[in-house]
Amino acid sequence: MTFPLAAALMAAVIFSTTTAVGAGADPQASPAPSLDRPCSFASAAEVSGLIGATVSSASDEHFRCKYNIGTGWLETKLMDYALKAARDIFDYDKAHGKAAPGVGDQAYVLGATLAARLGDVVIVVDGSNMPRPPADARLIAVAKKIIAGIP
Repeated sequence: MTFPLAAALMAAVIFSTTTAVGAGADPQASPAPSLDRPCSFASAAEVSGLIGATVSSASDEHFRCKYNIGTGWLETKLMDYALKAARDIFDYDKAHGKAAPGVGDQAYVLGATLAARLGDVVIVVDGSNMPRPPADARLIAVAKKIIAGIP
């Protein structure tokens, strides 16, 4: 991954902290995935199919996308590895989780969470707030869908 992608990700995080997208907004308004719209990497319908549960809505919340599923949710995050919080999440999953080969440069599953690294980006798929924790294969499928859209 090149420096411009890391810079774009950082700019998207800074921009999104000052510009909120409401639940009524259409996160899929633009066809191309965009770092300032984390839900643009996987639609609610796509996540429903990948996770095997009905997603009722998806909302961009700063650097994460929250997919509402029944009484819970699945969240995905795109974070710049240069940020301490991103490194902490990734390194903890690496130290305590199990490897998930073939997902980004490196990926690890810990409980109902997958943390993957692709160059300077950390992708987190967290199903710990779902009514029933998803299988590892479903977390991996969501992560691969997101990774496929990263420029």
